[in-house]
Amino acid sequence: QIRLENRNDGEPATFWTPPEPNIMDFNDPAYLSWIYAKIWFRCADTNVQMLCKHFARAHATNEVFAVAVYRNLPNAHPMFRLLQPHVQGIIPINVQARGLLVNAGKNAFSTFMSAGDNLEEVFHNHYKRLFIPEYDPAREVESRGLEDIPVYPVRDDMLSYWSILLSYISKMVDLSYPTDEDVANDQEMQNVIQDVADKGWRGFPDNAGFPREIADKEKLSEYLTAIITNISVFHTAVNFQTFTFHAFAPNSPTCLTSPPPKQDDEITMETIMKCLPVKEIAVVTMAMCSMLGRFSPVERYFLDSPSDNKLGMLGEHMTVAPEQEQCIRQLIADLWTFQRKIDARNAGCYMTYDILSPLNTPITTQI
Repeated sequence: QIRLENRNDGEPATFWTPPEPNIMDFNDPAYLSWIYAKIWFRCADTNVQMLCKHFARAHATNEVFAVAVYRNLPNAHPMFRLLQPHVQGIIPINVQARGLLVNAGKNAFSTFMSAGDNLEEVFHNHYKRLFIPEYDPAREVESRGLEDIPVYPVRDDMLSYWSILLSYISKMVDLSYPTDEDVANDQEMQNVIQDVADKGWRGFPDNAGFPREIADKEKLSEYLTAIITNISVFHTAVNFQTFTFHAFAPNSPTCLTSPPPKQDDEITMETIMKCLPVKEIAVVTMAMCSMLGRFSPVERYFLDSPSDNKLGMLGEHMTVAPEQEQCIRQLIADLWTFQRKIDARNAGCYMTYDILSPLNTPITTQI
């Protein structure tokens, strides 16, 4: 069932269910009504995905962590060397986005998205639910009730990444901090945590669940894993399928030209065709999706692929001790095992899911 509600027009919510039997019959008004409701749902979902999941969570939120790291950690700090390869691309790409896409004076989103004229309200509603501990994919899966879906590759791959990255980051933290007391006494690292909580999430209830201090290695490892996973893995999941799923306007419209249907409206094919974006908007959407869905030429990935001219994580890290380099080599070995698992899952499948394969996952956000 689909529930449609526009809280700005004063009209009651409408509810739509597929006809029985749910077969493709374009002469059946009940089927056309269901298609029309799905188009409206897809329009809203597309706006939320592009603005909230992609820009707000995968870009703007990560900038908070990047600024705190650059502002408080010296280059020689072991946690700076751990984080810098992952946070280095965030600030410049976000500066470009604020200048072109979400600029109040020349908002490019307003030219082709229904929510483009109300970005402040959209972002406000998104951030009302911000809770950083749910950047742990296991907690997010549980909070959204997604545990029992039998086939859900993005969920499974996110959970695998979390396990692999948490193991790697925990080892790097252990090398830098022999005891929990060393974490609590590292004033520079505590300044990062406090900066994120007090300035990044100032005004959020309970600082969006982000602590003002971290006094043990386990918690530090978990929060660093959440940051790196959101910067690299989550951004890959929500960005690099943009053209595949959003470029065809009837399947994923960014805006519609007619008001939402009322419960007793009789929907015809003419109604549906009239509501779709005009061709100029469709072309702009396709161009934007094509641009956003491309990998940057300066990307580095978790695993290298010389045949595809892709550079891997080795060579980008800033470690100096042999033990730290060994941690990275173990991470790469674990990721190759994960890559083979994805390849086996996709073998023989008509539709494959390899967006989150380590060969396709950049270690930072470049676009």
